[in-house]
Amino acid sequence: MSLQLAFSVADKTTTIKLNGTLNEYSSSLDGVEVNPMFDLNLDLQGLTAINSLGIRNFHSWIYSIECQRLRLFHVPRVFVNQMNLVAGFLPPKTEIESFFVPYFSESTGEEIAVLFTKFLEYKSIAGKIKISYPVVTDAEGKPMELDVLEDQYFRFLDSYN
Repeated sequence: MSLQLAFSVADKTTTIKLNGTLNEYSSSLDGVEVNPMFDLNLDLQGLTAINSLGIRNFHSWIYSIECQRLRLFHVPRVFVNQMNLVAGFLPPKTEIESFFVPYFSESTGEEIAVLFTKFLEYKSIAGKIKISYPVVTDAEGKPMELDVLEDQYFRFLDSYN
């Protein structure tokens, strides 16, 4: 699925929802500008994949945007992986408001992506990130486990919180 964008503006905030794949064919971002006096919210819930050329295109675009505040919502695992791999992937002013964390059940084989939200599951206290892990259960009521290496997956929070 090619990248599709949906726009809305309210209360001096522009929201852009990204749906589909961010790749070399993702020209949807080309020429997209926002009011520099407004905040920009990016909702990434519909982002399904991203490749190296998509990373480059997105990086160039996001650094060209002028806005008051840049906030990301519903950040999927594929995007979290890029934030952890590419230093300076997002501008320093970026705030991650929510992101998905994969969980897995050995017993049932279930996989689920759990939304972690700023100030609920994670927050910065005296410059250190504090994470409160929710109890996630499978269909049998058994606790599920994180399906990522904590030290690596949550590393981006040190840069964008």
